[in-house]
Amino acid sequence: MTVAGGVRPRVAVCVVTYNHARYIEDCLLSVLSQAVDADVSIIVGDDGSTDGTSDLIVRLDAAWPGRITHVLHSERRGPIGNYLSIIARAEGDFVAHLDGDDFWLPGKLREQIELLERHPSAMASCTNAVVFDDSREPVGVFTNARAGLYSLDDLMRRGNFLNHSSLLYRASQKDRILALAPPFIDYRMHAELATRGPIVFTSKTLVGYRANATGSMLSNANASVREAYFDAIQFAIPHLSPRARVAACVDMMRRVVFRSLRTRDIRMLATWWARLSRAASVPAPRFVAQLLASVVREASRQGVQALSGRMLGARNRVLYFR
Repeated sequence: MTVAGGVRPRVAVCVVTYNHARYIEDCLLSVLSQAVDADVSIIVGDDGSTDGTSDLIVRLDAAWPGRITHVLHSERRGPIGNYLSIIARAEGDFVAHLDGDDFWLPGKLREQIELLERHPSAMASCTNAVVFDDSREPVGVFTNARAGLYSLDDLMRRGNFLNHSSLLYRASQKDRILALAPPFIDYRMHAELATRGPIVFTSKTLVGYRANATGSMLSNANASVREAYFDAIQFAIPHLSPRARVAACVDMMRRVVFRSLRTRDIRMLATWWARLSRAASVPAPRFVAQLLASVVREASRQGVQALSGRMLGARNRVLYFR
């Protein structure tokens, strides 16, 4: 593995944590144990943890001198402020993200650096993930997406499916991430990167993702997350083909439909219908037809998954379908 000039690539791994005492050691050791021909440093953004997380980071820093930079905030900055504070410190050829309660599996960094070397037009790489419950029992996979290059159109047509703890992107794009106006979610970052070039995805499960809740983020989201998700779509719309623009709005509307049915919130349905149908910029009958098809398809999929879960157990669960 080499970059321009034949030198070893440098990777800055940005880890965000807050009260992850149960998980942070697994998280950091999974990075430190990566077998990869690269210089890997870790920047931990510790958002004022109070449960012993900070002590564990200090102990690991002493055991692995020169590998970990512990950025301890005396006052809470929140997830986005914490994240941006450590991205600003990242140096090298690639920047990686990892949540403090997740972990990497062997070969993760090597696979992604090789992918980006083989695809110089790609701005970032993501991998699939094994989904674990809180006791580290596997309960499924993050997505069933196929390996390949994903353009912005591809990312928007069926909603976000990329696991953020798997993200590795070229450091040349760091300033674009730092320029994002909070609040934002990972989907907005992925969209930003995809405007500069495709994201190369491998279906190999190279991340351990801990999930206490199941299902789509938008199906279980609160109002602020829905707004941030819509912000990502609005950002992308000027860059999308007409078909992808409509598909993105239909996909989000379908998620809102399921959420409003679960919560019996008709007002939410009406509000988002007005906003998303307007953003799609197509006649209402066409939007309705595509939405109904999407709802039927998703209802059928959920029914099949529920049935197979009863027959085969929960380990076949897929959080984000494509």
